[in-house]
Amino acid sequence: CMVAGAVLFLTAGVGMPIGYSGVLLPQLYEINSTLHIDQDIGSWIASIHSLASPLGSLISGPLLDAIGRRSCLQLSAVPLCIGWLLIGFAKNLWLMLLGRFFAGFGVGICGVSAQVLVGETADPGIRGFLVSISIAAYCAGILLVYALGSAFTWETVAFSGIILPGISLLTLSLVSESPVWLVRRGKINAAKKALMWLRGGDTKQIAAEMSDLISRTKQDDMRASSSVSTSFRERLSETKAKIVHPGVLKPLIIINVFLVLQAFSGTYIIVYYGVDLIQDIGKGSVDKYMAAVVTAVIRFIFCLLSCFLLLKIGSRTIAIVSGTGTALSSLVLAAYVLAKSEESYLDKYIIGTCLFLYVSLNTIGLFTLIGNIISELLPHRARGIGGGCSMFMFNFSLFITAKIFPLVKEAVGMGGVFIIFGVSALILTTFMWLTFPDTRNRSLQEIEDYFNGESILWVKKKKCQNERLQNSEA
Repeated sequence: CMVAGAVLFLTAGVGMPIGYSGVLLPQLYEINSTLHIDQDIGSWIASIHSLASPLGSLISGPLLDAIGRRSCLQLSAVPLCIGWLLIGFAKNLWLMLLGRFFAGFGVGICGVSAQVLVGETADPGIRGFLVSISIAAYCAGILLVYALGSAFTWETVAFSGIILPGISLLTLSLVSESPVWLVRRGKINAAKKALMWLRGGDTKQIAAEMSDLISRTKQDDMRASSSVSTSFRERLSETKAKIVHPGVLKPLIIINVFLVLQAFSGTYIIVYYGVDLIQDIGKGSVDKYMAAVVTAVIRFIFCLLSCFLLLKIGSRTIAIVSGTGTALSSLVLAAYVLAKSEESYLDKYIIGTCLFLYVSLNTIGLFTLIGNIISELLPHRARGIGGGCSMFMFNFSLFITAKIFPLVKEAVGMGGVFIIFGVSALILTTFMWLTFPDTRNRSLQEIEDYFNGESILWVKKKKCQNERLQNSEA
């Protein structure tokens, strides 16, 4: 699908600034660096990207509804390219920070836009796969920047970061806009043409999807106020009413709790501080640059594996398995780091195994499911504003964790850091087991209908279903 291809190029480009600090900071810490920095400045370089991303996420919500999913995605490539140029030409710290800020702003806009566009244009049978494959492209971008950073200077890597967003900007001009957005804008004929292009002329499927889209849009319009709001206060009131509706608020709670706890489970810390973190754990027994690249390769491979597992298992099971594995591997690694009193030849094997399990099990679910839960759980009437708010919370959590990581590491050591990772993952797993619905082989409308029900607890729903089944058999 051309839509997926265009999104993959941009998503890979978005992954590059995420992983860039992992290879940039070790070069800047060197004495002979043209921009020599200390740990505090390094934490700002790593975290300012995530400080800017929430701003992009917030603006992406209104933009998605105002100019469309495709146009919003194209727009995100512009600050991304500007950011890379500023970084590449940076001769002082302020220009470096400004470049990281611009890149983060572009990433924030792209985050929701990419998932929403794919989620609304993909066939339901492969929707989860396509959303997850974009996360694999994101991992490929991290791997690419790690590989480039191990061979080239940070300036060369920065200039190479412009290539993928530039390609995607051109490719997106050739694809169709989301039919969901077109129907909501009253552009019925354009929506039919978009579905014809996306579904390859399957008239029965197109007719069924169009009928469903139009019906859902009418239902959403009936929920809205009959009067047209013109003032800011009225629009704000409507937005608030939309968010607090049970069908929107429940998935928003699940999504945002997932995103915050995912950040504190260390998913992105090992991306932002990959080289330095591995050096601190290994204490010289592990080749830090090689290990960082290997972790990126593992992340990419398990992202691909997750895509195929979603077709067979579903998001709920993967989230629970991933969270459990992340918690156990983190706590085992923490116990080993705290228990060892001196260096041993076994360190590189035990630490390497624990890191492999942590990265692989974390990646297969917690890392890859962000796009799925946003595109599948949120109803399309609130996908723009809800997705923007969720990505704001996600990126703000990343900023906090990236900024405080050096301080926490100094205070509690790497053993304490991985205890925090493990406990956060354990809480996340319990929460997802209680609340996360099984979305496999369910349409977006069926998922929306579920959240319009009484309870947010999926386990309660399953219990009620089993009781009804037993009563009917009796």
